[in-house]
Amino acid sequence: MAKKAGQKQEAATQQGALDEQMERLKIEDSKPLDEAALLEDAIKLATAGKEDQIGNFFANACYHGYVEPEDCLVIEDFSEAFFAEFMSAGAGAGDLGDSLTAAIIATKENEQYSVIWGDSSKLKLVTSFYIFNGTQHVLEGNIKGAKWFAAFAAFFQEYIAFCVDKRRGTVNSSKMIELASCDEHTLVKYLKKNIPCNCLEEKYKEVKSITKMGVCRNEKCSLPNRVVERSKMLYCTRCRA
Repeated sequence: MAKKAGQKQEAATQQGALDEQMERLKIEDSKPLDEAALLEDAIKLATAGKEDQIGNFFANACYHGYVEPEDCLVIEDFSEAFFAEFMSAGAGAGDLGDSLTAAIIATKENEQYSVIWGDSSKLKLVTSFYIFNGTQHVLEGNIKGAKWFAAFAAFFQEYIAFCVDKRRGTVNSSKMIELASCDEHTLVKYLKKNIPCNCLEEKYKEVKSITKMGVCRNEKCSLPNRVVERSKMLYCTRCRA
């Protein structure tokens, strides 16, 4: 009984820390988000593989490191459901924290998906699936969509490290915030580092001259949308977490 109580306390502590991080996930985006179009694109990407039409949908037939597991339908359905819940919670309004919380709760309460949250290997597949989608969106010129998929991948990488593998004492939300509204240089570099193929090599050559920008973590920052040139950001002012 004492062991179970300890486990419950530990889980509650983790959830409390995660909730605190979610509350601080604020971001402003001056461009309206076409949620319906973005979700439709995501579903097209996922269903193309399920219907064995992936070869027609992707000219290079590359999955960018994503390897379909035996339970790929559950993994991909979970990814789509999390995405849909996130968007339906009003992510376009600017509060990522509330949207993430809604998506987490909705998928944890779903019996089919709840097991995924405690399984590091399955969450890594979810992460890989988002990176796959983000990479493909970049190649197709849908940069807005690619940013959100990259941001989701970054969130799950942090969630795995903090809540599942327990390799970190907190969730570093700065990368997700950054990717959700980043420049193409930052976006492509992140995705390129997370795929084993060379599909983004040419694109990276195109965008590497773009000045990398970052989002200041200081909520009282006076800069427009709290965006500043990355090289000018300082750790001491909370510009980086």
